[in-house]
Amino acid sequence: MELLLLLVNAAACGAISLALLWAILSPRVHDGVVIKVGLICMALGFGAIAVRLLGDQGSSQEFAVLKALAVVNAGIAIVIVGYVLRKVRRQHPVRRSTDWGELDTQPHQERGVES
Repeated sequence: MELLLLLVNAAACGAISLALLWAILSPRVHDGVVIKVGLICMALGFGAIAVRLLGDQGSSQEFAVLKALAVVNAGIAIVIVGYVLRKVRRQHPVRRSTDWGELDTQPHQERGVES
């Protein structure tokens, strides 16, 4: 029963890692740099857990799994920070310099700028 539980956990962590890798590499997922770094950390952490659970059962396994969980938790924290930053920026009235393009109605020569 313990072996079955170990295999199920390893398979689940491996599947989560593969799903995160798909999200990282897919052009359909629109994420920023901060969120992508968090997803990479989570994918590495879940992959390390899966490999470590399938590896030899030694006394150092517990510490290795704890280190991998720390990487997963760091990735989750980074994704949350990236999500919050994205939401804060979305509320900002001036998001990019092209938003001011509509106000620029004078030709370049009239403003004293030669092209």
